[in-house]
Amino acid sequence: MASDGSVSLVRASGFGPLPALFERRAGERELWKAFEREGLPLAVIGQPQTPIPLHSMIGLFERCADVLGDRTFGFDVGFEMAKAWGYGLWGTYGAAAPTLGEAIERYCLTFRSHAVHGRLELLKRDDHWLWRCVGPAFSLASIHHKDHLLGPMILIGREYLGDRWTPKWVELPYPRDPEAHLLESRLQIPVRYGCHGTGIAFAAQDLRARRDKEPGSIAGIVTLRELTADLVLSHAPEPARSISAIVALRLLDGQTDIDGTARMVGTGARSLQRLLGQKGYTYREVLRQARMARALSLLRETDRPILEIAMHVGYEGHASFTKAFHNWMGCSPSEFRARIRRDR
Repeated sequence: MASDGSVSLVRASGFGPLPALFERRAGERELWKAFEREGLPLAVIGQPQTPIPLHSMIGLFERCADVLGDRTFGFDVGFEMAKAWGYGLWGTYGAAAPTLGEAIERYCLTFRSHAVHGRLELLKRDDHWLWRCVGPAFSLASIHHKDHLLGPMILIGREYLGDRWTPKWVELPYPRDPEAHLLESRLQIPVRYGCHGTGIAFAAQDLRARRDKEPGSIAGIVTLRELTADLVLSHAPEPARSISAIVALRLLDGQTDIDGTARMVGTGARSLQRLLGQKGYTYREVLRQARMARALSLLRETDRPILEIAMHVGYEGHASFTKAFHNWMGCSPSEFRARIRRDR
């Protein structure tokens, strides 16, 4: 948790193929257990734009690698991102640029649409350019999460420089460990440890490279507006903004209790209320906003029964949900859905 009480968030798309790869190697039950132990609903796998706590993302990478006993698990996850635009809309937006330099510039300028904290940067290194990701400091081990960043960055380079291109060197922000030779054997290029971030080095002329093939599945236009469609309280000050994201995440499992949210934030229930109160919010208000946003989305985009939606957003029955919904929108859930369908 940052000094302002905010929580470092990333999009769930950052998992990439981790769930599928881990399930293939360890089985469905182990995947379920890994998500449960990190406090993450499995439903988030199908909703890649959902913001989740970065520490939960890191924890899942490390937990899965530990279960498998595989030093190169994170590296494998990164390279199973079959295309350079594996990070949802954000990845698509960058990879549609005409030159590699412009793609990297897009990613650097819009990184906050993918992660609340940290940065991407492009730095001059003698006759080369270093593109690196610098994240917030965490006390927990994060080798596999750091390693997985190499794959997408290299794949982006290959979209412009060809399938056989490799960086001049790579940099990693942790000390060399006893099993690092396994990673080095896979990379077959120089690795520098104990650096300021995870990065790859390009020759100067590489940044001018243009695509020699059509981008295929990323041909559709992705706008900056789409990238910033985001949290429940998107314009609220921190920590209300990041706490609202965690409340919305937990609603995917129908969980609304303040204690569970506080654990994901890394504090106690009273401290959470105090943090919100300093910015003029209460937990009840944040939860109400999250429930409303989720209910409206389900009513617009699905045919699920009203009772099922009520249970999904944490209400005990049809009547209590209908009463709350009427207070939000001035009509019943069924009337709202009928109006949406009529206006289509």
